[in-house]
Amino acid sequence: MTAQTSFLVAVMYYLGAVYMTSYYRYFRLDAFSLGFSFAELSIQSLSVVTVPVAIFLTVAVLVARHLATRGTAPVQGRAALVMERWARRAARAHLWFVLAGLLLLPWWSLIQPYGWTAPLLMGFGIFLGQTPWSGAAPASATLWSKAVPVFSAGLLVMWAFSLATDQMGEQEAGQVADNLLRRTAVVVLSTDRLSLAGPGVNVEDLGAKAHYRYRYTGLRRLIERNGRYYLLPLGWSHSVGTTYVIQEGNDVRIDLMPGMQGIRSW
Repeated sequence: MTAQTSFLVAVMYYLGAVYMTSYYRYFRLDAFSLGFSFAELSIQSLSVVTVPVAIFLTVAVLVARHLATRGTAPVQGRAALVMERWARRAARAHLWFVLAGLLLLPWWSLIQPYGWTAPLLMGFGIFLGQTPWSGAAPASATLWSKAVPVFSAGLLVMWAFSLATDQMGEQEAGQVADNLLRRTAVVVLSTDRLSLAGPGVNVEDLGAKAHYRYRYTGLRRLIERNGRYYLLPLGWSHSVGTTYVIQEGNDVRIDLMPGMQGIRSW
């Protein structure tokens, strides 16, 4: 149980790190420089559990459980019989899965953003080849007959998950950039003029008598870490947009407001 739990946590950390790296790379930030903890990266991996992924994992667990109990308990129920029938057919066709994945590799650039299907097919096919239903699984368990194929299949599946997670992180970052108005609005108040002049940023001089003389609006919060705010102007674009980093202190005050309310107020 301890080994399985440790492996699961390691996978969660890895996928969370891949997701966060891809997400913040879209905004020209290094996710590891933001100081995320091990727990934060591990929990973030839950973002990749979408409905299709949940269905795939559920089916995989049911099939794996059925394989583990095969021979110790009779198959009961219509659904179990149908599942076993399809599992047998897939296992006998395991080489076709591997071949399909290999054929997709030369067309890597053409199958984007679904390049993850190539290693997934190869890993799935190798794994199916190790099941008793494939007709190719060796009777004796040796290093080259069992451990190496299973390890190779695991690497290919992790590669596929990494590619899919990286793609998901970039897509969600793009959705954030397209809906900046809905994010938390940030008003930056400063004693001195700041170099904030991006598209959509407005600056107002409140006069020499005001402690915070300059007020900047038209900004949206991307993330805040330890008093450091990473801000995007409303006119931000991935091709030419600038991500501003503002440290809150005695000469800079940060006010947070609802996104849509902020744009109406200022």
